[in-house]
Amino acid sequence: MTDNSAWDDVNWDLDFESFEWMVHLAACFNSHLPTNLPWAVWPDWSTDMPGFVVDDHRPGWLSALRLVHTHPRIAVAGNSITVTDSRGTARVLEDVDVSSRWWHVDVCSEWNVPLEVVAALDARHGPSPSHRFVPGQMEQICLGVDDDVLSYGLGLAVVLQAMLDGVVLFDKATDFHAARCRFCRETTYRQGLRGQGFEPGKEVVFTCGSCTSEPVTN
Repeated sequence: MTDNSAWDDVNWDLDFESFEWMVHLAACFNSHLPTNLPWAVWPDWSTDMPGFVVDDHRPGWLSALRLVHTHPRIAVAGNSITVTDSRGTARVLEDVDVSSRWWHVDVCSEWNVPLEVVAALDARHGPSPSHRFVPGQMEQICLGVDDDVLSYGLGLAVVLQAMLDGVVLFDKATDFHAARCRFCRETTYRQGLRGQGFEPGKEVVFTCGSCTSEPVTN
């Protein structure tokens, strides 16, 4: 397929600066490839379209764009991507563009973790009291890439794969422990140390923000 014939399939009603346009244009330029092959053609768009991507990062973005375009449980509209996981829960990534590095993903809005997910987490990590609920501070998790050298497109693909899975997000959201401030003795839940400190009086001791900012007196 030549670049000229690829342009023949373009939907010119889309917003040229949207992520949806980026996905659509990449699909047009790679439509000649067999469906089982990765996309390999980078669209020849002008700089006022979705944004500039350096050559080394383009394969990663093509991988992410192909996933968005071809997966039956992923949809794109404007700059938002909607992903429906294997349990039927839909979640949305907003304001996606080529400069996006981190995304905040809503895990759930309910306290209790579904029983089938609890069973999967127990099988993976061993039984833990943290597997049964998601506290408010863990209802939204941040996913992305730490390495500046890595294509943000590959990072997006990893995030989307995590969102497609019915357990992965809960796996991250239930990795927390019960904690107690050594000074004011307020209790809370903190990320990490999966399932530790739940036995009364055995909470993991730390210093809370309020006590850290206040002078300690006897």
